[in-house]
Amino acid sequence: MQTRSSENPFGWVLTITLAIGAALFSANVMADCRPEPKAQCQGAALRNIDWRNAPLQGSDFRNADLEGANLAGANLAGADFREAHMPQVRLERSNLANANFDKADLRWSHFHRAVMAGARFVGANLLKTDMEDADATNVLLSGADMTRSNLVGTDFQQADMRNVKLDGAFMTYANMKQTNLSGASINRTRFNGTRLTGATWVTGVVCQTPSVGACNTPTGK
Repeated sequence: MQTRSSENPFGWVLTITLAIGAALFSANVMADCRPEPKAQCQGAALRNIDWRNAPLQGSDFRNADLEGANLAGANLAGADFREAHMPQVRLERSNLANANFDKADLRWSHFHRAVMAGARFVGANLLKTDMEDADATNVLLSGADMTRSNLVGTDFQQADMRNVKLDGAFMTYANMKQTNLSGASINRTRFNGTRLTGATWVTGVVCQTPSVGACNTPTGK
């Protein structure tokens, strides 16, 4: 019969060592994660944090938990949010130029009047987001889910929106000149007053002049 004293103690030592290492790593991450330029917040727990108007340009938020965070008016130009958890984040009037949101979870988030020129949202979850009157020129949104989003008055000129889900979205008076919508899903999407001249339509054809509220094509498709 094996006694308790014969158990290998090294398993407990390894477990404790790993726990201490994880705690030190977390502490180091939080020490470098401050509301300042080039903040190192990768994997940080930042739920409901209030960093309004903060200078966070070039910061690293990859895989961070930012659910409910208030970043309205912040300078986030060139920031990296790849695969971050960001439902219900406030980004109104923020500077998101050239930021990277690839595969981020941004459901129910607010981008009202944000500057997003050149930003990336490849494969991002943008379900029911509010981008009204935002500057989304030259944005890369291929494969993103924008179902039932508020895109009224948004400037999507020259944006890449291939294979985007726009079902039920409101795009009234949006600017989509020269936007690529090839393969996009547009069931029950509202295009009232949307400028579409020069856009590549979901079927791959280019919308002719004038194209307002609907894509004017030579074939009518």
